[in-house]
Amino acid sequence: MYSKFRKRTRQTGWIIISATLLAGTLVAAPLHPHAIAHAEPAAAVSAIPAEQEQAATYRIIAIGDSLTAGYEPGLSEDSKPYGYVERIYEQALFHGRAAYSNYGILGLKLDGLNNWLKAAYSGASITADDIQAGLLDPRTASFAAATGKLHNDIAQADLVLITIGGNDFKGLFDQLPSGRSVSDAWLAQELEHYEQSLESSIRMIAAISPTAKIVISDQYSPIPNLPLIMSAEDYDYLLDAAAGLKERLEQVVNKLTQEGYAVKGAYSASSFVKHEASSTHILSKDIHPNQQGYGYIADGFTEAIWGEKRMVAEREEGVPISIVVDGTELRTANKPVIRANRTYVAFRDIAEAMGATTQWDNSSRTVTITYGMKEVSLRIGEPAMTMNGKRVAIDTPAYLQQVGKERKTYVPLAVLADGLGFQVEYRAPIRTAFINK
Repeated sequence: MYSKFRKRTRQTGWIIISATLLAGTLVAAPLHPHAIAHAEPAAAVSAIPAEQEQAATYRIIAIGDSLTAGYEPGLSEDSKPYGYVERIYEQALFHGRAAYSNYGILGLKLDGLNNWLKAAYSGASITADDIQAGLLDPRTASFAAATGKLHNDIAQADLVLITIGGNDFKGLFDQLPSGRSVSDAWLAQELEHYEQSLESSIRMIAAISPTAKIVISDQYSPIPNLPLIMSAEDYDYLLDAAAGLKERLEQVVNKLTQEGYAVKGAYSASSFVKHEASSTHILSKDIHPNQQGYGYIADGFTEAIWGEKRMVAEREEGVPISIVVDGTELRTANKPVIRANRTYVAFRDIAEAMGATTQWDNSSRTVTITYGMKEVSLRIGEPAMTMNGKRVAIDTPAYLQQVGKERKTYVPLAVLADGLGFQVEYRAPIRTAFINK
């Protein structure tokens, strides 16, 4: 899809890499082929249609394991995950027009990621088994077939998010409680492999997208210090392992920084310490983050990318959603309205926030908005709008809403996208509609 986008001046991007400790392990039973976060790559890759693009789009690419997919126990093909990727997409929308694609494969390991990236870099074809043998995710073949698109997406990306490494460290549980002499030897070997593989992945991504900036996350340990689950000694050992991973990650960061790469660390592991039971599904024998845990990871990324987390203000009683226009929350007396499962907003408020002009013809009960070279007219109650002189049918006509002593023209959000080309994205988890030029 991105190959259809028109050429534009590239913005300096960010690559976020999160290899979360032990992700994908301690599952009560093997992942069922249908217990996945998305139906197929086409569904997982959700981006702005090319015909809607106006301003430069901040592009987010996510690639990696089940954490990239936003997996939680119970998710199915019909589920809509809300992991850290989706949260970062929302943060990007606070800053302007954005789009994201998700290439998360359940069970992916470091070597699998490297195999996939090598094919993307070289332009070689690759099969599911070539990526990594034995993956249970039924979408893997489709992802393999989309390797060329992965290359294009990375090349155009401003932000690449990766979670990888957790599946490589599941063997750590087999080492405990056998004693630190055995565990230390195994861990040292795996840490060396982690460092080398992570560096290789970063170099390949940077080779595909040379101007990208790179931010790498530390690792969390999901096991709580509860007597029925783990001894205090083993709990401390896992935290030490996470600290070892962080040290190796920092070595990669420092090495590549000295070579001129724009590499940075992002940190969320400390947020999980002593909150493992409340931030993961460990009590259900699955170590994946729950919503609180995915929030921790996203917050670490957000701090590294933008320096602060953006949030809408607390909504007043009776206000169904928040509206953010071009990065600024719209707060007026003309509140959004839900009618027939459609969101309506006061037309003039949006127009003024976007720098457009509006004109009201009382005799014909028609509102006209002009934005750049585009002019859209809507007549109250009429199931059509006029776009630059051309009549276009709509299924949600404008209406007059009583606000205090005045009647305001309210239009559906979809009209703003269809008529004026704005990006209009409603994010149900935070009940917020983003409108960007």
